[in-house]
Amino acid sequence: MPADRRRASSADPARPLRVLVDDSAAFDQGAGIGRYARNVVPAAAACLPDAVFTLVHATAGAGPAPYAEVALTAFAPGGEVRVRRVPIGRRRLDQLWYRLRVPMPVQVFGGRADVVYSPDFAVPPAGRTPRLPTIHDLAYLVCPERVPPRLRDYLAAVVPRQVADAARVLAVSETTRRDLVERLGVAEERIAIVPNGVDERFFAAGPLSVDERQTLGVPAAYLLSVGSVEPRKDHETLFAAVRRLGPDTPPVVVAGSHGWNAEAILDGAAGLIAAGRVVVVGRVAEEMLPGLYAGAEAVVYPSWYEGFGLPVVEALAAGVPTVASTAPALREVAGDAALFAPPGDPAALAEMIEAALGSAQRTEAAREARRRRARCFSWARAGAALADVIREVGGR
Repeated sequence: MPADRRRASSADPARPLRVLVDDSAAFDQGAGIGRYARNVVPAAAACLPDAVFTLVHATAGAGPAPYAEVALTAFAPGGEVRVRRVPIGRRRLDQLWYRLRVPMPVQVFGGRADVVYSPDFAVPPAGRTPRLPTIHDLAYLVCPERVPPRLRDYLAAVVPRQVADAARVLAVSETTRRDLVERLGVAEERIAIVPNGVDERFFAAGPLSVDERQTLGVPAAYLLSVGSVEPRKDHETLFAAVRRLGPDTPPVVVAGSHGWNAEAILDGAAGLIAAGRVVVVGRVAEEMLPGLYAGAEAVVYPSWYEGFGLPVVEALAAGVPTVASTAPALREVAGDAALFAPPGDPAALAEMIEAALGSAQRTEAAREARRRRARCFSWARAGAALADVIREVGGR
């Protein structure tokens, strides 16, 4: 039977729908997909109050999962949520399932299921049970030179098999949906969009306190760039734009983990860092992130390519002037509420940063327009979209 028409053979309307989630990203990853998983899975569970959710996870280390408490407290009281930790490390498990293709079903760890879902790129083997992978982007195909070689090779081997075998393919944006159709030949009717959302705390946030800023090493006035330091995020163009700006321009605070090739990227900005024009603070705790956005003079996100671009929407939710690259997903999510510059163009980026600091972007009307755009994205709506697909493939 074709993958898109599979249904669980044990579906019984009198029995609760059993949803098994490979939730390793929620329990073990900080930003990006980890944040997506910690929000969209509880939101879907809230739309399926009679379902039983089993969260299977494997961690990178032997100790407690670093985000377990955050992942679980997001679930509304009343629903049935079970947690099963796999007694195999995440890296080894990925090797068994996705590189060696050992057909060990995830039900061995999580029990019987009507649907198996992953908020990450790959869903574990599950026998004949319908599977739902989430494809966040196709960077490994669109800009392969900006993806770590090992990750690029892994995704090139895994993603085509995942989308071919899935009951439905979940994409986080119209841009990713289009990439799936054009680059992997996925039929449009097999793709459902389950986007990112924005927490209410970003709309309500005020600037960090003086003590909080001092703890992070953040000055009173600053521009902000949030995202892992790696080639795809295009910090090189950001730093080149800073060199074109006047000395009175606020320094750029770079917040994010240090990813692939980060050392070389930051070495290229050594002079700016020494002069205090670039302040590198690393990954910021989630509870401080809304205030960091809210206190910025402007947020700059010059990425070469994104599947969604959550930092752009979070900046808009905080009401802050936002400059993004013209990457299709960023134009999609920001609409007319941000300023745009082509990736790799320092002169254009510097011009847009100056515009963001100008009076036209600092009116209350402009601030409210940004917030209205951000309101288009909520975790509740994303969870409802996911719940609809789970019901469909689970035979309910």
